[in-house]
Parts: sequence; structure tokens; C-alpha cells
Amino acid sequence: MQIITILSLIIAIGETVAQTNPWDPQPGDGDLWQIFHQNLVNQTRRHRVDERMIFVGDSLTQYWLILGEPVWAKHYTPRHAYNYGIGGDMTQNVIFRIQNQEFDGLRPVVTVLMIGGNNFWRTNDTVADVAHGTQEIVNELLAKMPTTKIILLGNIPASIPGLNEKLLQHTALISKLANNRNVYFLEMWTHFLDNNHNQNLNLYIPDGVHLNELGYEVWQQTMDPLLNRLYPNIICSRFYSFFC
Repeated sequence: MQIITILSLIIAIGETVAQTNPWDPQPGDGDLWQIFHQNLVNQTRRHRVDERMIFVGDSLTQYWLILGEPVWAKHYTPRHAYNYGIGGDMTQNVIFRIQNQEFDGLRPVVTVLMIGGNNFWRTNDTVADVAHGTQEIVNELLAKMPTTKIILLGNIPASIPGLNEKLLQHTALISKLANNRNVYFLEMWTHFLDNNHNQNLNLYIPDGVHLNELGYEVWQQTMDPLLNRLYPNIICSRFYSFFC
């Protein structure tokens, strides 16, 4: 019951939206969004030195700490990972957060970014414009944290009519942002399909949009080879945490 209540509150953030360009900074709507934002600013202030890996995004990222928490605790807590996801966020909201203290002074080894889906079902933004917004996020993150390596994740399927075509087009555009120096693109889509090449609903909660624990395991397994190359796991073991 508690998890359902938390999810309902987070989803409520995304019910209304003021139209802005996907690349222009814009705070999210409502008091709850401001609370989440301030909590993340405070997280940065408290744990700035410890944050060696960060996840940035919307509810798919935020729910790591709810629906994917066992996977997170096993694989990412030892890496000193911190979560910067806010449910309902669009590209412009993430840009606002970057420009308003959430990432000030951070020096993570790796930054994981998945974003864009909310722009398509909450607004009439074009695919090209959302990709522009995603590019601006990448630029802002690198300006704020110049030593980080960004793992830019492609979108995953969702059970919302008409959405998947736009998500695939967005993924194709943002894949071109990779330079394999400080921005690395990772294709996610095919890992969330079943043997018939349809969305694998066994990896999702009943809304067909958000992942269950098994879905987060697939995310972790898909990302692990690249992550281990950019941020070797051995240095983040319990015995070597001093170096993380």
C-alpha cells in the first residue's frame, strides 16, 4: 500500500504541464516537484564527495529506489551511486535542475541518463525538438561535471498508443551524440522485447510503462559491460571503497 501511494504521488506530478521548448530550462509543476528538487539539492550538499556514480532522469530512474531497490542495493550502492530521477520530468525540467544546484560540485566517474519519454505523451513536442533537449542536457552535464563519462541510454518500449514510434526515432537521433570519449550511447530497446519482438510485459508493472524488479535486473545486466569498462567494479568492492 505504501509503494502504491508513493507511485501515485509521483505520477501526479506529470498530469499537467505548461508548454515550453524542450531545450529551455523549466521547473516542474506543483509543490511536490519542488520538494523532490530541493531534496536532491540537499542530497548533493550532504554526499558531494561520496557520489561516484549518478543516475539522471524521470520516473524510470526514480523508481530504481522503489521497484528496483533490491537490484540497486546489490549492484549500485557498492559503487557509491546516487539517484537524481524525478517522476514526470521532461528534458526542460532536467535542464532546470542542472542549472539550479542539483549537481554543483559533483565529480562522478559515470553519469547514467535516460530521458525524453514524458515529452512525447505530455506535449506535442517533435522528435527533433526532444532530441535537441536531450543534447542540451548532455552539454549541461558535461559543463557542470567535465570529468564524468555519460552513459546515454536509448528509450525502452511503453504501452502507450502511438508513443513507441516516437521513442524509437528519438533513440536514433540521440545515438548520434555519442563520441566514445565522454558520451557513450547504449541501445536498450531490444532487451525489453519478447521472442516475438513485442514489448515484454513480464518486465513491467501493470501500467506497461514502468519496470518491475525483473525489468530493473535487465537494465542492470544490459548496462553492466559498458559500466565495468568505464568504472571497473573491483575498485568499488567493500575492501577498496576508499578509492571510489
